[in-house]
Amino acid sequence: MSDVHLKIEEIRKRKGVTKSHIARYCDRTPQWYSKVSKGEITLDVITLQLIADALEVDVVNFFNSKLSVTFNLKQKQVI
Repeated sequence: MSDVHLKIEEIRKRKGVTKSHIARYCDRTPQWYSKVSKGEITLDVITLQLIADALEVDVVNFFNSKLSVTFNLKQKQVI
């Protein structure tokens, strides 16, 4: 899952959101989220969006900023 789990944890801690809150929001167990936070589970797009919603952030915040910059540059070129 690359470093997505690290970014999720960074945002979760910065916002003061509990692991239990995210697990409940995703209709999962705290043990599941513990595995997520350690990078032991590969998350699908729907689950990533649920976690982003639980943290009240855009899902793009979980990905490398270089990816976001590249994506934004390509979008500007298309317009």
